[in-house]
Amino acid sequence: MDHKTEHLILHQVTEEDLFEVARTWPSDHRPLSETEARAAISRMQDNYARNAEGCIYHLCYAVCKQTAPGIIIGWCGLDGRRSHIEPEIFILLDEGYRNQGYGTQCVKELLRIAAEDFSLTSVHGGCAKENIASKRAMEKGGMVQYGTEDNGDPLFRSCV
Repeated sequence: MDHKTEHLILHQVTEEDLFEVARTWPSDHRPLSETEARAAISRMQDNYARNAEGCIYHLCYAVCKQTAPGIIIGWCGLDGRRSHIEPEIFILLDEGYRNQGYGTQCVKELLRIAAEDFSLTSVHGGCAKENIASKRAMEKGGMVQYGTEDNGDPLFRSCV
């Protein structure tokens, strides 16, 4: 199921997205082979099937602009491998699409998905202390900083 924000589409990938996944999947920042892209799509689809109400294993969306729905500009989602009931939010936008409010839109929509589609009450997040744009996206998206890692990286939580 795809989700729309003001300017974006958070898209669950399928085989139809093979070439875009190969072009953009964040694997060493190099294009994937067709075989590697198929394997990535298969893992994402397996993870979609494992997610259930109250429990997220891993939920990954391709981020596309509504004006160019077939072009992936980044990835976002909820990773529940540490905690299925309080997944960690992640956002990876291509450099040319940063600092345009897209990260904030992703955060807001992921929090809505966590609450409305999966009945979760909390989402966890973090970023490097130097990554001011991610920190602002988390805050503007509805998350609150509750502490820091030993190295000073901020930690966020949202009661969704």
